[in-house]
Amino acid sequence: MSIMVKHVSFDDYQKTQTNYKDANFLQSAEMAKLQLSRNHIGEVEALVFERDGLRIGQAIVVYRRSFRIFRKALLFHGPLLDYTSMADLTDFLEALILYLKKKNIASLSIHPYLTNLIRNEELEILEEDKADEVSKVFEKLGFEQYLDPEQALVVNQMFVKPIDTFTTSDEMLAAFSPSLKRDLKKFTALNVKVEELSDDNLNQFYDILVRTAERKGFSVHPLTYFQDLKRNFGKSAKFMLAYLDCPAYLAYLDENIKSFETKIQALKDGPQKKRTKGQIADAQDQLRSYYKRLEQFKTYQITGDKLPLSAYLFMDYGPEVVSFYGGNDEAYLNFGGAVLLHWEMLQYAMRKGKERFNFYGTIETEAASTGKGNFHFKRQFGGQLETLVGSFDKTLNPFYDIFKKTLGKD
Repeated sequence: MSIMVKHVSFDDYQKTQTNYKDANFLQSAEMAKLQLSRNHIGEVEALVFERDGLRIGQAIVVYRRSFRIFRKALLFHGPLLDYTSMADLTDFLEALILYLKKKNIASLSIHPYLTNLIRNEELEILEEDKADEVSKVFEKLGFEQYLDPEQALVVNQMFVKPIDTFTTSDEMLAAFSPSLKRDLKKFTALNVKVEELSDDNLNQFYDILVRTAERKGFSVHPLTYFQDLKRNFGKSAKFMLAYLDCPAYLAYLDENIKSFETKIQALKDGPQKKRTKGQIADAQDQLRSYYKRLEQFKTYQITGDKLPLSAYLFMDYGPEVVSFYGGNDEAYLNFGGAVLLHWEMLQYAMRKGKERFNFYGTIETEAASTGKGNFHFKRQFGGQLETLVGSFDKTLNPFYDIFKKTLGKD
């Protein structure tokens, strides 16, 4: 029996949106409502696909104007369906194309949330051409496939850590590299702490995000976008802040300064052995480092008890937790706020029974060898770099191609 395409309400769509292996927040009713509220989106539609009365797939479709007179349909990280049956996929796409043609849509762009290539932390290939059969179905139906290296429309490469084999935080911690374990211990000792921001304090997240964007040269949505996102996703959108507990940090410095001063004096007053001179020199070096940190802290001109270090938005959705947006105050990178934030949320994801933690959009793989870039930061937690199958475009109105060839990009 053929597939039926039905327009449904967002509430109806939401009832089954997490029933799929490829469930993701871009293909959610919450995101659709957010997109509609931003005004720059012309239309957002929720579709379900049924066969014999059973819902076998669904999609959030975004419609945008192109060359003023045309409309194109986009499925960001969709559609949601079982990609293991090529026959069902063919029927699904044919039904979608027919539905969109009846709506006079000129172009269709599909960006499935489907992994094609998996590499390890050293960028060695573990699996490839995982979605080759899917690509062949799209090709047979006249779609053009491509992978945008700029990830301008949608993320197509992400670093992912499977966590479904861990049952405790200690197990996960034990699997980390010695250097990451040392960093986590060190940053915790400095009294770096993590909290979830309330709806009224999202500006703290946004201030750090804007400064990060200016430093790295990317654009960000206005604050109202994130406020609307929180309103639509509720508890599933977790705005997290890593901050330095200033009174506790000062107490930590004071304790160590006194400890090393006492140690130095005890060494000087005690019996002078062959190694005593070296022990005194080492202790004096440590003491100077703590005094240096104290002097540096005084230059921060802090007015409150909390010094914001890093802020990230994490999406708790379907089988994963996604590190969606975030940044760091460059002046305080040495406190490791982002490291502790992600460790906290990795533990949160494990407690929630998630299959994986998704560090999301990952670039700068070439810079990893020099210890720089977001891939270098993410891979220290262990996991794999997944490249999605890419994007598939199909023209539904031949006049649209004429305009593209004549006028260039829409």
